[in-house]
Amino acid sequence: MEIYTEVITLKISKVQKQTLSKLRSRNIKVSNFIRQAIKEKLERDASELIDKSKIQYCPFSGGTIILK
Repeated sequence: MEIYTEVITLKISKVQKQTLSKLRSRNIKVSNFIRQAIKEKLERDASELIDKSKIQYCPFSGGTIILK
């Protein structure tokens, strides 16, 4: 199990707070829900988050093989 040690403070709207309260009333752990949502968003947008200027391609591959 991963140990969570970092703390971040967020500002949310009144509607978002009410929605999270509804989740809490249905016995859903809000902190786990938020962690999972962040993880899914990062996985979905990972290709956009990678700094494309640092990607180097093999000069003999026609720009199809990425060098590490």
